[in-house]
Amino acid sequence: MKKRAGMIVTLLTVFSLVVSACGGAQSGETEPKASKELTMWTWKVAYTPGIEAAAKLYEEKTGIKVKLETFTPDDTYRQKFQAAANSKNLPDIVNWWATAGDSIENSVLELSGEVGDDLLDSYYSAAMDPIIVTQSQVDSWKEDKNATTIQKSLKPGQFYGLPLDIGGFFTFYGNKKLIEEAGLTAEAPKTWEEFVTMMETVKEKTGTPGLVFGAKLPDLWENWAGSALSIMLNEPQGYIDLLERKSKLSDPSNLPVVKAMETLANKDLLMPGILSTDIDGADQAFAAGKAAFDLGGSFTMSTLLAMGMSPEDIFTFPVPPLEGSKINGWTTDPFTLTMLSVNKDSQNKAEALDFIQFLTGDPDAAVAFANAAYTVPALNLGDRANDLDPNLKSISDAFAAEPGPYSQASPAINTYRGKHKEWEVYAQSMQSMIEKKMTAEQVAKKFDDTMESLKASGN
Repeated sequence: MKKRAGMIVTLLTVFSLVVSACGGAQSGETEPKASKELTMWTWKVAYTPGIEAAAKLYEEKTGIKVKLETFTPDDTYRQKFQAAANSKNLPDIVNWWATAGDSIENSVLELSGEVGDDLLDSYYSAAMDPIIVTQSQVDSWKEDKNATTIQKSLKPGQFYGLPLDIGGFFTFYGNKKLIEEAGLTAEAPKTWEEFVTMMETVKEKTGTPGLVFGAKLPDLWENWAGSALSIMLNEPQGYIDLLERKSKLSDPSNLPVVKAMETLANKDLLMPGILSTDIDGADQAFAAGKAAFDLGGSFTMSTLLAMGMSPEDIFTFPVPPLEGSKINGWTTDPFTLTMLSVNKDSQNKAEALDFIQFLTGDPDAAVAFANAAYTVPALNLGDRANDLDPNLKSISDAFAAEPGPYSQASPAINTYRGKHKEWEVYAQSMQSMIEKKMTAEQVAKKFDDTMESLKASGN
């Protein structure tokens, strides 16, 4: 198992894995059984064509069909699952949120003794992290009076699903038609300053604002873009120092990140009404051609396509660095979106397990799924990533195969950005700056003054 998982499995589980890896059937080795049909459920409408594309490959390889049913919305799907679990009428395979301790474990197969290291090591390095039960979770559930009986029964190293797809934030979407109408080439800008120039040109030539994002959420900019600009500018430690109150936002090394947004506001490059625009509203505005660029995540692509956009009309790129940044290109650690699990009472357990290993571990299946579902597979495709849709390839290239700069800052982000209340003040001040009511220097000073006041009061 991967290094991070290997630290938490028991010796018995390790032995089971070795036996499974050496003697268990590999993905796709199930003998053809033309009469077999597996059943599968999902709630992700956008994934349906992708799963069906991979299922077609599996049928060609094994003779086994996979019948997929989709139930929406989320709450309906959860209720459907629970009712079927209670009556022991679940399908052979279940697509579920990537998690551990979500109370489905009584109904699906525990996989630590079923799946070999070769498959687990083929995923992105962090793909299994939310799925594997950790010692810290076990300790927390043990002390939590509200923890479920199922949670209290789980052991470190257990996992009940395999990762299907991954996602991440820090992604800009561009409208190719608008960009080309402005006489520009639809390609990723190398720096933030070049990005600003692109937006200026589009507005001048087409009258269309440069950027839209869900600014109604005060901290969205920092979560999806600002932190990336800071980490690239000063490396992870520079951002950690700011989070740990060892530096000031007004320091010359930090102020350019604040000025990045000030520039957009002062040049009127943001879509009018942006402060009343949420995430869905931003995507809708972009899809309607009301802005040349949209800030989102890897998952935004399927939303835009559902809104009527064509993949050929979109290009994507990660947050570009400010000039002079110590890191000249952004990579982010992806997080796992969904997983595949096997009904533990299935009459086709071996075939169902083989299929989820095929879909998550076979490059042909992963590519077919990804291109039809417009999501990035959890499988690290290596050179086969060239077979992805160009937009998915661009997003995939921005994902770190090994822990990247964001992961270095992540512990401090998780510890301090919610705890230190100057960040709430900062988010509100950034909204005021978008309205041109504050300058970058005033925003930074208010952050610093709030930080010093909180420190003095022991907060």
